[in-house]
Amino acid sequence: MNDLNLRVAALKLYAHPKRFAELRDALVPLPERWRSASYEFVQQFAAATSSAEQVLVVKDLFYKEQEDADRALEDFLANLLLASPLKHAVRNQLTKLFSDNALAKQTVNRRSKDSLLAALRQSLSEMTASLVEDGPGASHDRFNDVFASANACLQNFPFGREALGAEMHQFMPLLPMALERYWTDICDAQLELSPTRRNELYLYVQNALRFQVSLLSEWSGDRWPVTLLQATNVVAQGVARHVDTPWDVRSIAGLLIGHLARSSGCFREYLEGCSKPQAERDLPVQMAALLVLQPADYTDNGPQVLVILQLILAVAETEGNVSNLLVYLSKHLFIYSKSLGELPADQELLQQRILAELQRFALQHISNATDSVRHMSSALFRQVLQHAQASGQEELFQVVFRQFEGREASLNASCLALEQLVGVLGVDQALRQCPSLFGVIFPRFLGCEDSVDSLFKAMMISAHKTQPFVEWQKLWFGQLLAATQMQDKRRSAIEQLLTQAVQLEPQALAQVLLRNDDEDARLPLSSKLAAILSVRQLSERRQELLRDLKLEVDQALLGLDDHTRLLALRFVVETPRPSDPLTQAEAEAIGLYLRYNANNPSAHLRQLGYGLLQKALRRIHLGLAEHQKRPTPVGDDLLRLLSNLMVLLSRNLFPTANYGRRWLSLHLLRDCVDLCRRLHLSDVEQQLPPEALTNLEHCLGDSYEHNKLLAAQLLQKLQTRSCLQPDKMMELLLSLRPPDSATGAFQLQVYCRAKEVETELPVQQAEVNCHEPRIYRALQWCQKHLREGLTLAQQDLAQAAKLNPLYGLLFASRHLLQQLRLKELAREPCWRRYIQELVDLCLEVSRVVLPVVSSASPEGHLPETKDQELDQPLLANVFSRRLPSEALQQVRTTPQMVLLCAWRSIKEVSLILGELVQRAPLEEEQKQGEDYLLASTQLEEIGELFLLLLAETKHRGAFEQAYVGFTLLCRRFWHSDAVRLNQLPDQWVNEAMAMVSGEEEQHHATRRLCSTRRSAGMPFMLQALICTELKLGTHATLHRCMHRLLEVCERRSPGAAAITARSHALNIMRALFRCSELAELVTEFVARGIQCALESLLRAEEWAERNCATLLLAALVVRVFGVERARLETGELHVRNRMTGRIFFTRYPQLFDYFHAGLQREAEQMETGKGVGTRSSGKRRQTVQLEAMLLMLSRLYPSSLEGAESTLNLSEFVPFLLRICSSHDLMTRERAALVVANFVSQERALAEIRRIVVQLKVLQLKLSSQDSFSLDANHCHGQLLLLLHLHRLARWTHPSLARLQLHTLSALAEPLLRRDICLFGALLDVMVAIMEDAVEPGLVDGQLLEHIAAVHRLDHDEVYRRCQEQGISTRFYQIFCLHLHRLQGHVPGMFRHMLKDLAICNLPAALDELKVELWLYLLLQRSRTVAEPPLVSDLDIEHFQFAADIRRYHDTLNPGQRKDLAQLVYASQEIRACVLLMATSPERCWSLALVGRLAALQPLLREPGLQLDEIINRCSAQTPLSSQQQQPGLVLALKRLIRESGKLETEHWLPLLDYALSLIDPIQPVYLRHQAAELCDLLAGSHLGACITSNVELMGRFMRLVLLLLLDEAEWVRHRAAQLVASSEFQRELGQELAKDERNVLPSALIPEFLNLMLANLQKQGGGSTSFLQRLFQLISEPFFPKDKTNEIDEDVDDVEVFDKQEINLYCESQLVLTEILKA
Repeated sequence: MNDLNLRVAALKLYAHPKRFAELRDALVPLPERWRSASYEFVQQFAAATSSAEQVLVVKDLFYKEQEDADRALEDFLANLLLASPLKHAVRNQLTKLFSDNALAKQTVNRRSKDSLLAALRQSLSEMTASLVEDGPGASHDRFNDVFASANACLQNFPFGREALGAEMHQFMPLLPMALERYWTDICDAQLELSPTRRNELYLYVQNALRFQVSLLSEWSGDRWPVTLLQATNVVAQGVARHVDTPWDVRSIAGLLIGHLARSSGCFREYLEGCSKPQAERDLPVQMAALLVLQPADYTDNGPQVLVILQLILAVAETEGNVSNLLVYLSKHLFIYSKSLGELPADQELLQQRILAELQRFALQHISNATDSVRHMSSALFRQVLQHAQASGQEELFQVVFRQFEGREASLNASCLALEQLVGVLGVDQALRQCPSLFGVIFPRFLGCEDSVDSLFKAMMISAHKTQPFVEWQKLWFGQLLAATQMQDKRRSAIEQLLTQAVQLEPQALAQVLLRNDDEDARLPLSSKLAAILSVRQLSERRQELLRDLKLEVDQALLGLDDHTRLLALRFVVETPRPSDPLTQAEAEAIGLYLRYNANNPSAHLRQLGYGLLQKALRRIHLGLAEHQKRPTPVGDDLLRLLSNLMVLLSRNLFPTANYGRRWLSLHLLRDCVDLCRRLHLSDVEQQLPPEALTNLEHCLGDSYEHNKLLAAQLLQKLQTRSCLQPDKMMELLLSLRPPDSATGAFQLQVYCRAKEVETELPVQQAEVNCHEPRIYRALQWCQKHLREGLTLAQQDLAQAAKLNPLYGLLFASRHLLQQLRLKELAREPCWRRYIQELVDLCLEVSRVVLPVVSSASPEGHLPETKDQELDQPLLANVFSRRLPSEALQQVRTTPQMVLLCAWRSIKEVSLILGELVQRAPLEEEQKQGEDYLLASTQLEEIGELFLLLLAETKHRGAFEQAYVGFTLLCRRFWHSDAVRLNQLPDQWVNEAMAMVSGEEEQHHATRRLCSTRRSAGMPFMLQALICTELKLGTHATLHRCMHRLLEVCERRSPGAAAITARSHALNIMRALFRCSELAELVTEFVARGIQCALESLLRAEEWAERNCATLLLAALVVRVFGVERARLETGELHVRNRMTGRIFFTRYPQLFDYFHAGLQREAEQMETGKGVGTRSSGKRRQTVQLEAMLLMLSRLYPSSLEGAESTLNLSEFVPFLLRICSSHDLMTRERAALVVANFVSQERALAEIRRIVVQLKVLQLKLSSQDSFSLDANHCHGQLLLLLHLHRLARWTHPSLARLQLHTLSALAEPLLRRDICLFGALLDVMVAIMEDAVEPGLVDGQLLEHIAAVHRLDHDEVYRRCQEQGISTRFYQIFCLHLHRLQGHVPGMFRHMLKDLAICNLPAALDELKVELWLYLLLQRSRTVAEPPLVSDLDIEHFQFAADIRRYHDTLNPGQRKDLAQLVYASQEIRACVLLMATSPERCWSLALVGRLAALQPLLREPGLQLDEIINRCSAQTPLSSQQQQPGLVLALKRLIRESGKLETEHWLPLLDYALSLIDPIQPVYLRHQAAELCDLLAGSHLGACITSNVELMGRFMRLVLLLLLDEAEWVRHRAAQLVASSEFQRELGQELAKDERNVLPSALIPEFLNLMLANLQKQGGGSTSFLQRLFQLISEPFFPKDKTNEIDEDVDDVEVFDKQEINLYCESQLVLTEILKA
């Protein structure tokens, strides 16, 4: 709708929508007459610097007191009003001033209405006079500006309307003249107008026509000379009947014709002419005849009106699939229907017939796929029903009822129509006339179809107003309750309807929701809660509802369904009044949620849960605040609840807690502590358990810095005495591992903020009495070690990278400075001295490490070091742990160590300097005598350092962080009041642009730009300078830079320097287009950017420039079409990554001309052969540019409004694309054919198919008769590709045409096979596509099948040989054969083909893969239905990733064919022998995918030839091949053999459990881990209790397996294990009866239950000696004990762990599991 609003506004403003903002913000120029005037008011207006100032000037001038006898000011304001752009602030203000209201506000009655009208008339007269004076020399644009400005006088401007009426005679001769000039240029083929200019002229025609229609509507046409009206009529007739003219223009022309006919007195003849059958091109004239009718016209012309309407609707019948025509008709018929209520009383019969015709049209299109047609048809239908109700025409209602009951239309259309009828008549009559509503429709489709849901909602709301409550509840609410019991319903849709129902009757329906006496009608808890939470009135009964639903709420908080859990938590914490105190029951529910949901790995659910828990804390806060004012027992309970909550949260921070638990617990604990501080509840903080501070200190070593920050903040508030040791902290700060240095910095922060410390810092300096003395000493301590490291680095950087890598100390210094207010530090000399020394150190560090990050290859740069290092061992795991300095001395320095030291030091230096400039007092901004921290010379050095880093650094991490620091500096300078600082960014922009364009080379530039690595930091430099200026509210730098960069690319200057400049410009534009801060500000440059990128692809001589252009084009595609989303299953782009051609070319109109010219040039060159003589490299570049252009066009698709408002239609490209389909490049042919299919309508597609079929038939005759015929393979292949894509658009809508294609292609197959196997393959692809869609019986007759079978009778060996010669897969041929035999409809014949063509030896490898894939897919689908429970699931089918052609072939089979064919394959001995031979043949080298499919196929046969012992031995072997590719097949074999045996032998249990444990290893794929859960389920059903209770090895392994499954990282593996443990069958196996119904419980909540269940069963069996329990504990807990790697040094490991490596399983919490095991 936003785009529609833009379009409407464009019609009103007569300007392009994208220019609106620019026009409104731009200054209004002085009218030409006043530019040399010397009046003071003119000079005052000209001096304004913004549109806002101009508005104020105009207002002041209008109300000013001084006299102006000559009335020059009124003339000036009138001229200014008409010269201002439409909707501009100045014009809007002047429109308000030229009004009665403004005259009434005058303090002195100086201006009168007559004087203002005279000024307006004078201005209008001058406008027209200037056009008359210029005569033929006046441009089209100037005519349009005059008409647009004058027409605006008719829109909410009474003074303007009156003045225009007086001067209308001035415009009378101009309008016909302008229309003739416009239309002459449009029709003149010799002018060769560009598409955008032609479209602009159509817009000018529309504006002129609209202006004349407005004039004729306001004032009678009697005032117009007849000759002028006749001249206008001639042009309007041509425009209205011109089929290439947009519909909007034609409709205005039709309206003008109608008004002219009425004005000229020949209206009756006009209606008679329209009532005669005419061509489709006369439709706008006929429609206008209806729109200009007046009620009195129906008396004399009623029959003609009805005939005209019928003729119009007849066109809609024949052209019903033309979307823009339907949009036009539906919109104008709706407008026409509004006037039918004013018909004379004696025209009831005519009105009834007209309404019937309109109703028929509306019902046909009420469910149209086009939104605008559907909405307009719906509005038209409602309008017709309202007229029918007013006139008592009941028959129209009966039509709707009969259509609904007779199923004459689709369900969607019937429901939409009935919904509109209910909105007019009410619900009672619909219930009487449509008994199928509650008999069939609602029971079957409610909750499944959106249209049915919408109808139900409308009828339910309407019925509530008229029906008694008891009847309404039974009928409507009862239907909803029944729908909740059906599993196939969409729960969310039913819950929305339930919510709506409860909102209508909250009190009465609440009891029904809570009733649990009827087991069959019991509602799911989520449905109850969704309804209750939506009604505020029920919130008053929260405690009662919570008490009644307590058991269900507790179960929901532990349930598997995320939606239900959040609803339950929301029900617990939300109240109508935030001050309601938290109760004990609610606190218990919150504790239950935190205990078992805090470890949820989903960030989305974690954020939602945290938001709800904050509401609970808010209630505690308000309750305790009230308690402090007036103590109550409730307040004491709240104190206890808060204390218990903090204890729970602090214990949740145990060392192995996962990220989700730590994140949620730290955030909530911080909120609780802040609450205590605000309410001064120190006693509550002191009640924290002893392990709370220990856990928080452990969190300082967290992998996530955000958690470190929260833990440090909490320790600062809760810890009174710090036990942290300085030497340990310094060891961390000097570590090579960045996470260790971050941990040390946060520990140092906690140490410095503690009230008391156990060990003082070893600072050899006298005590300094200054601000924050402990932080000062800590910084001095860090600075001492930093100086030592810098000295070592200056001597030997390699040694320093090992022993003192600098960045840890720099990070700690920056982190501590962030805790301070720098303005306060400026007052003390010691702090000023420290900042000076720190800046000097940072500059020196950057000089030392800059050679590393600016070298040509930073990743391999190793500075000179000591000679003895060459003989030292290389420890690969030096980064994975901390080593003492003595051990580090023995470690050889690697380039990785040096690079890590260099780029992270640059990072910290950049951030330190950037933050200092941002926060510190600057010398130039302080008054004389005031203290500062950074001097002017330091600022200059810092600025130069940043420019140097961004210009020369080649390591991405280094210049990205330099960009962050430079951004902070630029933001401070742009906003600085110091003139010199404020000018520096602009100066840097100029220098940067000079460097990019190569101009600075003439001045001996000192900075060397990086010409590789995407210009390295240069784009970041300009991005920082541009983005930081945006906060000032100006975009001048952006516009200046973009124009300069585009000019550099568009100049195409020769030479190496120009190529380098263009590469830099392309890279910088890429960064700016990708920048999210610039957002829509770069939109106006997108079109030029695309042109520059495409031109560089075509004309660039160096690969570097082409590479940069490719990257820029990719960035522009993302900017225009959005971030790439997952494609659809068919391979098509996601709809969010596509755009209608109408929207795309509305935003970027100049690209239409560019694409049009480019495609035309390519098409002409392909036809004339101009490109043949060019070099191959130039030809390839031309192809690359064309492919890029087609890539962008492939993301466009036609709009339903194509041709309605613009001539920039995608169909304009189709003639060129059809010729490009014959390109020499394969990819270009394929993409061009795809784009053609996207752009053409179905009618055009059918016409093209017919043309191609004729060409192929001619080709077949030539090939048959002329052996020496020269075949253009590229052209033929392009036509076949085009036919393939066009068929996917047309399908079998015209069966005869599809049959003709099959017949022609089958006749052409044999000649093409002899000529070119590639063409033969393309031909069969088309035939397969057509045959795939032939699923309805009888589409392909026997005679046609015989013709197609001739292709199958070709020599297969010859086909395979030719494919092998050309390196083409033979798969396509057998896919064709499969579909051929399917169409013959004989399942035994289909099976015989498989045996004859596929179940043989020595086939090409592609056919071996095809047959195994086909058989496996058939048998997997069979196994889903023949066994209960099924042997395979959808996950198994998804795992094997079957090809699309196999899935499509299976889908085309009818259910009977699928069943019979799968059964034949299952029982076939020939297929069994073939599979066994392939599985055991060592001479063939199968692909890994084929090996896995063979392993899975064998156990699915009737006689697989497998033994359980053999499979178990293979599982135990654990060869590399079986452990990866054959695992799914082994699991399938195990599942089948175990089920068939019914019981496992004792000796099988141990290897099976070991195998399952190997599958559940976290490094295994998720599918195999899920298979382990399936195998565990199978084992649990094999007499589990009797087999494992007495054997500690079996019992321990089984319990370990279940625990690992319950703690798996994949949610669906955990849930599968939870369903197993919670099932009644599992508990029955162990002799327990804990659950009668199936439960869905969180895995974390099931762990204690599972352990207790197993051990209770052990106790019941009388087992459990001490040694038994010890061994059992060892087996269960072994995976959960941390492995000690302290002394592990692996000499052969190649990879290193610089950063904390995440655990393989991010969900498992070992300590919590061990605690539960010990409890059990």
